[in-house]
Amino acid sequence: MEKKFDIIGMENGILDLALQIDRIPETDSHTRLSNYLWQPGGNASNAIAAAARQGAKCSFMGAVGDDSLGEFVRGDWAYHGVDTSHLMTKPGDTVLSVCLAEHETQGRSFLVRHSELDPDLAPEDLDEAFIASARYLHLSVWSGKQAKDAVLLARKNGVIVSVDGGGYLGDAAWLLENCDIMIMSFMFYRELFDAADEDYVGNMQKLIEKYGLDTCVVTLGSRGCAGANKKGATFVLPPFSGYDVIDTTGAGDVYHGGFVFAHSQGWDLEYCARYASAVSYIKCTTLGGRVGIPSRKVVEQFLKDGTIDHTEAEERRDHYAGVMRFR
Repeated sequence: MEKKFDIIGMENGILDLALQIDRIPETDSHTRLSNYLWQPGGNASNAIAAAARQGAKCSFMGAVGDDSLGEFVRGDWAYHGVDTSHLMTKPGDTVLSVCLAEHETQGRSFLVRHSELDPDLAPEDLDEAFIASARYLHLSVWSGKQAKDAVLLARKNGVIVSVDGGGYLGDAAWLLENCDIMIMSFMFYRELFDAADEDYVGNMQKLIEKYGLDTCVVTLGSRGCAGANKKGATFVLPPFSGYDVIDTTGAGDVYHGGFVFAHSQGWDLEYCARYASAVSYIKCTTLGGRVGIPSRKVVEQFLKDGTIDHTEAEERRDHYAGVMRFR
């Protein structure tokens, strides 16, 4: 079957309100709000936005609510050039996440509004021909009730399955057993191995041998990343430095998008990881999960000479600031 899309993502829509603060205040006190931006978010969602910005042909399946937040999320996919033919609008609320980026600690915290009316896909919403039209299916452990069915359809049709192992919960164990590419957080890692066990490469190799994975990677935040693949290639990479880190929200998400894009190009394992790390690092130099996601041109310039051209990010910041403005 001819592949219409490079990567299809799966997740329900989320809208982020990104707040840049000095630090989270104590009860009955206050702190300074330096900046704020409204922009869509989500683990698989940000990954697809990142892959699309590298030049991948992307689509998305999931659902948004029939509220104004859902309209915002849907419109943002068009802004990023992502196909939304299988993004559904269902009665209910779109998830809202308040993302707190602390300047003093460089940490991030989240306040999430869930609802019993949160939309989700039903079994009949899954289109096998659509899933089969992609080279890759990317989803996370939070990708919704029909994630298992989507993975089974992907595997049936020879689609490479990539999973964001952000946390070991829900169907994480099943997804680990049924994916090709697993990129896990340290939170996921410590559920499988002793947190003090720093043999990251060796442990990734163990998972490859146990589950038949093609590629297994652990992201370690300020300590870099490490991984291996079934061909015997391995890597350990330190983090990039030189620019101020403004907000790490979505850092892992866009790493995954950068990695899957790089993998789709047939690049060697270590370069895939370096490329993904650069996408993530550059994103972290601006507020929010999407504003700072760089294009392939910006990433390649950074990998060549260590400089970041923020021109595109500034244009996107102005775009988002204008999309939802209070007067």
